[in-house]
Amino acid sequence: MIFRNRRSRSNFGLRRRKKNYVPFIFFLVIVGFFFWAVFQLIVALFSNIRSETVSAELQILSGKIEFLLPDTEYWNLAFSEQKFLAGDRVKTGTNSRASFTILGGNTIFLDGNSELEFLELEKKSSGKKIVRLKLLKGQLWTKVSDDDFSSQKGSCFEVDTDRMGVSVKGTIFNMTSSNTQDSVRLIRGNVDVDIFDGENENQHVNMGVGQKLVASSETIRDMKNNLDVLEIIDSEFINSDWHLQNLEKFFPQEVAQIRRKIEISNPIINPKIDEIIEGDASMPSPQILFPENGTRIPASQDMAKIEGTAPIEAFQIEVNGYVLTRFNPGDKKWTYFGAKKFGTLREGENIYSVVAISREGKKSLPVEVKIFYEGVSGEERVQEATINLKTVNDFSAPVVIRPEIFLSGGSDIIFQTAASVVTIVGTVDPKTNSVKINGFKLKKFNPGDNEFSYIANATYGNMKEGENIYKILAFGPDGKTSETSIKIHYSPINIGD
Repeated sequence: MIFRNRRSRSNFGLRRRKKNYVPFIFFLVIVGFFFWAVFQLIVALFSNIRSETVSAELQILSGKIEFLLPDTEYWNLAFSEQKFLAGDRVKTGTNSRASFTILGGNTIFLDGNSELEFLELEKKSSGKKIVRLKLLKGQLWTKVSDDDFSSQKGSCFEVDTDRMGVSVKGTIFNMTSSNTQDSVRLIRGNVDVDIFDGENENQHVNMGVGQKLVASSETIRDMKNNLDVLEIIDSEFINSDWHLQNLEKFFPQEVAQIRRKIEISNPIINPKIDEIIEGDASMPSPQILFPENGTRIPASQDMAKIEGTAPIEAFQIEVNGYVLTRFNPGDKKWTYFGAKKFGTLREGENIYSVVAISREGKKSLPVEVKIFYEGVSGEERVQEATINLKTVNDFSAPVVIRPEIFLSGGSDIIFQTAASVVTIVGTVDPKTNSVKINGFKLKKFNPGDNEFSYIANATYGNMKEGENIYKILAFGPDGKTSETSIKIHYSPINIGD
């Protein structure tokens, strides 16, 4: 009996020492999860509140730049590498030019007699970036990084004037603001534009590459009447020094081609020189540094670069009668491109004669370089272009008259080009009311016009490498339509350094 009692006490003691920790562990897990969830909620709520200081760094390209700080009355002279924050304002003097870098990959060029305010410059701890500017007057040219403002949700880059607001992701555009109207020209990418009508009924426009929008009282009236307010970017802007200088920083080869085309199209002596004195030995001749005389250019290049030095007295440099428009008095070097597409590089031997002209009109003795271009072996490839004509209800279809069309020996007709800009010109039935090309209504075409024109420009995205089809649709009376299409095969050349 005593033995059994001892055994019972022993078992009882063992049962008391066994404890169940599972509920306690489960409780700790629940509490830990609760605090983790609260922490994540706090991070989500406040990550967009915390932000770091973002600045716009100035580079003075020419002239004088001034700045005005918030709550101050006096403008002060700015200096290169100065940083500006939200609330600061800057303005440029006459013949001045400046650039600003924001968040590394975003650049703003400010023209002379312009004023800009930095409304908001922020970078949130979540990665969201906010840039808001206001162009008070003048002109700016902007390249916005696609990586900064397309991939990051909630990021925004906006530029306002008194008449419009432009919201961009990754793009290149130009804006102007004056007393009577504001404008935006879209060079790359896409932008959303709100035109302020003063009645809290903003008019919204989505712009495409190569288009221009002018904001004025007339624009608001036209939009309320459902009229098209978009037009093609004017060639004066495309060829302007302002645009080309800015574009050259990012796309130097494209700009070189545009400048070369301008030179070929305008082989005019500067009017400041009234009389040229031929072959004056007192005027030093330029020197040709590259290429060597007798250099052979393979057919695959289609372009030859010639460069050299200029005498200090040179006011102009002339190559085979063409004045180099990019050469300025005082420049030490000059560059010329001979190109097959411009007819300045032909198969066989090419001779380039270079002279320097002084401000007084003295022309140096020429220096020459001979280049042999191998051209295309065998029979020359024939330029092709494809046109499909269709006439509906005796309403004549449009006819393309330029670029010139060359048959390919088959049934297809295609136009091939290395030029980055092609102007399509054609005629239409006299009864035509409007013309659209690839859905774009030609703004400058008026009812009764017999001719239309359209600019296909690789720089602005409406002509891409390879085959491009342009559908030309004419609209006549009583709903009649007629249609033509042209294929343009674009093969860009690569300009070497």
